[in-house]
Amino acid sequence: MEKKNTEKLIKRLIPFVALWGVTKVLERPNVRGAIAEVDSHAYIKQRKVRRSIRRAGQNAVSNPAWLAAGAAAIAVGIGLMAKAARGK
Repeated sequence: MEKKNTEKLIKRLIPFVALWGVTKVLERPNVRGAIAEVDSHAYIKQRKVRRSIRRAGQNAVSNPAWLAAGAAAIAVGIGLMAKAARGK
């Protein structure tokens, strides 16, 4: 009976011990530095994407003729693909 209780106790403690170990590893200075570097790269990429989307929107607004031509080309392409998929 005693062995089963000990086994249950150990199985209950494993997740807490694992969490404690991971926390200790993440608190080390070299790991913190690496995480900060990864975060900064992710932030820079996110900022570049935001700028790119904003620039695309501004370009579309300032060139409405090109926007209309592009939309028409997409519509024609979809129509042609549908016609080809229909078969004979």
